[in-house]
Amino acid sequence: MDAEVSTDKGRVDAILELSDKIYVMEFKYVDCEPDASAEDKQKLFENALQEGMGQIKERGYHEKYLGGGNTIYLVVFAFLGRDDIEMEMYIV
Repeated sequence: MDAEVSTDKGRVDAILELSDKIYVMEFKYVDCEPDASAEDKQKLFENALQEGMGQIKERGYHEKYLGGGNTIYLVVFAFLGRDDIEMEMYIV
């Protein structure tokens, strides 16, 4: 596993390389009021997950791993404060 992997278009938060799989991971933290409603939290999660996945795809963080025969997973973790976490995963 490598963290803060530099590319020509930015830095990938983390890369996990296994023998047959590669996980390209982006982490997003959103400051959230402790008393936020479930609806507000869901909107924050959706925006953070969308932003993170967009960043991975737009900057092509996964492209150097294409063609190697491994399954590539694009993964975004969204954190709202310290207690709430959601994840989105896309297989290339």
